[in-house]
Amino acid sequence: MMKRICLLFLLCPFIPLLAQEDPKQFFNHPSADLGAVTMPGENAKPISPLFNHPLKDISISLGKDGWYYLTGSNLKKHQLGVMLWKSKDLKNWEEIGVVFNDSLRYTAPEIHYIKNNFYIVLVDDSGCLKILESTSGNAEGPYQPGNCLVENTTDPSLFEDDNGSVYLLHGNGFIVELSKDLKALKGAPHFIKSSRAFLKEFDFPKGRDWPVISKIGNGGIFIKKIEGKYYAFANEIINRMQSPTDDVFVGVAENIYGPYEPRYLAIPHASQTTVFEDPNGQLWATYSASNSDQLGVVRERPALVPLTFSPEGKIRPAAKCLLENSPVAGKKPIINSETMRDPSVTLGGDGNYYLVGTLDGYGYQLNKGGVKLWKSNDLKQWDDVGFIWKWSELGRDFPDFTMLWAPEIKYVKSDDNYYLTFSLWTKKGFTYLFKSETGRPEGPYKNVVAGPFVKGIDGFIFEDDDLSVYFLWGGGNLGKLNKERTGFESSIHKLQTTENHHVGYEGNCLTKIDGKYILFGAEWNGPLRLEGTYDMMYGVSDNILGPYTSAKVAVPHAGHGTVFQDKNKKWWTTMFGNDSSSPWRMHFGLIELEISQSHNLRGKN
Repeated sequence: MMKRICLLFLLCPFIPLLAQEDPKQFFNHPSADLGAVTMPGENAKPISPLFNHPLKDISISLGKDGWYYLTGSNLKKHQLGVMLWKSKDLKNWEEIGVVFNDSLRYTAPEIHYIKNNFYIVLVDDSGCLKILESTSGNAEGPYQPGNCLVENTTDPSLFEDDNGSVYLLHGNGFIVELSKDLKALKGAPHFIKSSRAFLKEFDFPKGRDWPVISKIGNGGIFIKKIEGKYYAFANEIINRMQSPTDDVFVGVAENIYGPYEPRYLAIPHASQTTVFEDPNGQLWATYSASNSDQLGVVRERPALVPLTFSPEGKIRPAAKCLLENSPVAGKKPIINSETMRDPSVTLGGDGNYYLVGTLDGYGYQLNKGGVKLWKSNDLKQWDDVGFIWKWSELGRDFPDFTMLWAPEIKYVKSDDNYYLTFSLWTKKGFTYLFKSETGRPEGPYKNVVAGPFVKGIDGFIFEDDDLSVYFLWGGGNLGKLNKERTGFESSIHKLQTTENHHVGYEGNCLTKIDGKYILFGAEWNGPLRLEGTYDMMYGVSDNILGPYTSAKVAVPHAGHGTVFQDKNKKWWTTMFGNDSSSPWRMHFGLIELEISQSHNLRGKN
């Protein structure tokens, strides 16, 4: 059952493309907790280094003597050979020192307790894979090296199955059984692959995200058997958050040679890992983020991550851990009473803040709900005001599966009034613009024209210092509104970067800070939505029409949000969480922004 559910997670995000009329079409979207990689608890804390020696590719093995033994790639270049540490409790570590040295440089050594003895498998600086055997039966050695078993390879590992068979793994997914004495290969290596059979009944549209079906990762292959199933771990840099995040993925199979189910992201930032079980049954994974991964909590030092299983049977870090060093990693949502996407906040003329957002999961369907308003005086306590617009007010028919997305509320100072914009989605998107008839945020609101205001989604209103008012939508379309707010004064411009690229493909908002226009937008970073992050990007320009600087990440995981200034002149963005590694998903939260004199932006820790 665990396998089937994990497989469904990969398929279901594409179901809405095949059956758009299904009201439950998004139930396995990456923003749903079903596929969550991280679910930090209320008191979650960043993991810490086990000790301060610079290491990567960490390996830990529990011996029959009750000691845990640790090794890894030694980053002190003046030291050669394989170093070892030991611990009784995984907390206090004692350095044993160099246990093998023949004047060569070694990478990614792993220690294993197999067949009542200790073995270290490694690759030397020429790419030759060897297995070292302890001649004393002790982890401290001495060790006798075997012959070169594989040439021109990387990242070796060993796995002993329940029947006593031992397998050699290396590279990004090669596996071969070893002879009983572990000194020779029994046949040619196989490459671990994922099953393609599950794809046959689905016709995925071109240009859409595809599941990774050809590999588990780019290196560091490691197998752990859990409850009769083979879990193959491997790491790969996929550039989540526009950063070289070296993440660990896992695929699951009934047979050691596969086929393995399509991989999923399991341990963010961990880099090459090994997984082991302590005597209490707790699973642990080693963690040592690469130095280039600035968002890793522990970089080039050994650390441990306790693992757990989600209700859907997916491996993920335990709730007490934070593995990401970002401004949002330890933050919590503000409103938990109901789901919310695309939250929009405006500071009203009365000194209160007003909030709207996409509700009912992925938007209210035709005839249900509408746009609900929240009110706050301090950005902490939010009161539910109720619906300020309902479907029945639109006065025309739509297909049954039409959904209401991305409402935005905006107080326009020059009009001393509130505007409400939202998108309706069928097979195409249209955006409407409504104006409060009373000058109050509660409305009622009236459509400024007799139908949709523009074709496209994600409308946003921007008021410039000269009191000009603009309408922004559809991934960078900008038009100056006329005085009646019923249309555009001039032609529509497409806002782009100096490279003629967008600043976020959706969810744009615009603000002006110290004379600079800052354009924000939502973008998926990483090869797949199932693995990537939905981040808030930004670009800066001296001119409202651009061009804007190259899009950079302002706040990871924040995606489609609204940036605003509070009564104390602090800047904030809304956030709802739309990817599987976000600290929360589909709930309203706020992240304070730090803005440098050169207009570099980031979330405030």
